[in-house]
Amino acid sequence: MTSFSLNIEVTFIDDTTDESLGITQIPANDLPDSFERDTIINLSGADWNVLNARPKTRAQYTKSKHLILWISRVEQVNPDDILYSLPSICAVVPELNNRSLSGNELTISEDDWRQFELVSHQLADKVDKEIAKIQLIHETATAGIGWRSIHIRTKPEIPIVSNIALTHLANILKVSAKSTGITYHGSQSQIANGYSFQLNDDFSVYGVAPDRKVQVIAIGQDSNISANDKSIERLQQIAHELNLDLVHWCRCVRVNPDDRLFASLLADLD
Repeated sequence: MTSFSLNIEVTFIDDTTDESLGITQIPANDLPDSFERDTIINLSGADWNVLNARPKTRAQYTKSKHLILWISRVEQVNPDDILYSLPSICAVVPELNNRSLSGNELTISEDDWRQFELVSHQLADKVDKEIAKIQLIHETATAGIGWRSIHIRTKPEIPIVSNIALTHLANILKVSAKSTGITYHGSQSQIANGYSFQLNDDFSVYGVAPDRKVQVIAIGQDSNISANDKSIERLQQIAHELNLDLVHWCRCVRVNPDDRLFASLLADLD
């Protein structure tokens, strides 16, 4: 018998009142692999947010055969009243692995994944089509501090089509090839195949590199940290060598490394 055929005794606790809502048996394969990320479950036709879980992973609860979930009922909201904080987000974000955090990882929100990145120039047509859709959101759905609609980007799935090793990227950036890793806010483990490099000015470059082959080169967006001249020169060198454009999705901008906007975008991360 595999662990996925086991029944898990699940206790539901109302996070607001701290009172038990009941105990039931649920097959392990009907439960998420991990509760480290935001999770919604359906009970008797109503949606509930899982705010906390003990234990948090399938490996742990299949071993103990017990799971406690602290949940809060999802309030129904009129879709017309919803405002999005960003005009666009990436459709797919990487999964987490089982590696514990060291505390030195770059931490980002899931919505910030690949918002500001280098993209192979040969994918310019796909990029421009996505940018046109985001521009339409700006023109038709801006509402004060947010947007009434959001564009979920599906292209390009892999923004770096060149064959570049992670060690080579580190050499150009003049940093150690030993990455500090990357994680999401509130997560307890690292992003699978993720890497992050911190330059001398605390400016960060991050992405994923399965088998040490770089597929994403994204720019850390900290409004308190901007790239200095040396960091900008190194990113321009990468862009020239690999024929990459700098893309700021929410600003609807795609520029090549010779464009004056290339440096100014990196120097102004607000």
